[in-house]
Amino acid sequence: MRPVRVLHVSASDLDGGAARAAFRLHQAMRRGGMDSCMLVQRRREPMPHVLLPHSRLRQALQRGKQALSARLAARQRTPSNPVAHSLNLFSSGLAQWINASPFDIVNLHWLGGETISIEEIGRIRKPLCWTMHDMWPLCGSEHYDDLEHPGRYRQGYSCANRPGGYSGPDLDAWAWRRKRKAWAGLKLHLVSPSRWLAQCAAQSALMRGRPCQVIPNCIDTATFKPVQRSVARTLLNLDPAKRYVLFGAMSSTSDRRKGFHLLQPALQALAQQPGMRESVELLVFGAHEPQRAPDLGLPARYLGSLHDDISLALLYNAADVFVAPSLQDNLPNTLVEALACATPCVAFALGGMTDLIEHGVTGHLAQSCNSQDLTTALAQALAQPWSREHIRAKAERDHAGTVVVAQYQSLYSSLLRGEAFSNFTGSGLS
Repeated sequence: MRPVRVLHVSASDLDGGAARAAFRLHQAMRRGGMDSCMLVQRRREPMPHVLLPHSRLRQALQRGKQALSARLAARQRTPSNPVAHSLNLFSSGLAQWINASPFDIVNLHWLGGETISIEEIGRIRKPLCWTMHDMWPLCGSEHYDDLEHPGRYRQGYSCANRPGGYSGPDLDAWAWRRKRKAWAGLKLHLVSPSRWLAQCAAQSALMRGRPCQVIPNCIDTATFKPVQRSVARTLLNLDPAKRYVLFGAMSSTSDRRKGFHLLQPALQALAQQPGMRESVELLVFGAHEPQRAPDLGLPARYLGSLHDDISLALLYNAADVFVAPSLQDNLPNTLVEALACATPCVAFALGGMTDLIEHGVTGHLAQSCNSQDLTTALAQALAQPWSREHIRAKAERDHAGTVVVAQYQSLYSSLLRGEAFSNFTGSGLS
């Protein structure tokens, strides 16, 4: 009996956290003997089993569609929610390609930026599941709910619940209505990497009533693994006597969801505690030192972007603690990577952070979203003697490729037998 043929559909293979999570799942499936391929609109470099469906001319046309869609999306102004917005308006030809392909299962991932239109998703006729990497499948055109005016995705989009600070055409409502029409009756099984996003789906007007299963993102535990901290620091030319706090700076200052505005005063307060300024340093990856570096209280070393997993794993191993001050997040790859390297993590007790961090065992959770609680959690994490064996064990138990792939295999089998939709009668929307 031949293995099930799985097609993962993603905007990209490696650009962005969602793409990397999808690519890691694809790789883990192939290592496990599954016949897995990826279908992408942007491919960083040619590689086996990662498919670009279009000619160079079609790819150029696709880039033009992306630029035009971005200009259209910019007509809507959402000052309290500056996250990415995707209209997914223009036909890509992918639905027709997918339906004519020999794949048994289609697994959607992050589809923003005109990867495939909203209407085309509704025309896919293969057994279909969607691994949600953010809230776009539940929302209008926004990829995350507005932190200052939350809950529109739960109510359905209308003039009455549009935030007062928004202006221009209500493209969020327009995209939501298109989704409601195109996906009504579509047999779509949701996969959420976190319990938080699964709960959001259950509460959403668009996806309420659809089957949804929590399956965490996987990690290559052979690459992201513990090594001796002294060895990692020697290889990275770091001081063996210092204590290091690690922070990933991708979009840290431009995206308020990332919580940099709370991390900065938290670090400044930490530096005021006895002995901290002399013994603790901050490591920042994902950005080079800006011309006007912000005052972080502690000495900071900017390491730039790390383009290979081995260097990144060494960096996690060199750190005493990894901090992720996000105010809204699903299941960040950075925390999964850090935990796989047996590095304790500090974050706020929200979103997927509570799935990843077992308070006092694999890290510390700041219960309130303020800089004072974050300072306390960081100080406790730096002072606590951690069992790296326990941290690594949780990562292997939850995120090892074999563990995650087995859950997807079970889901795919259920989809092929039609069991996942035995009680599904549509989206429940008129």
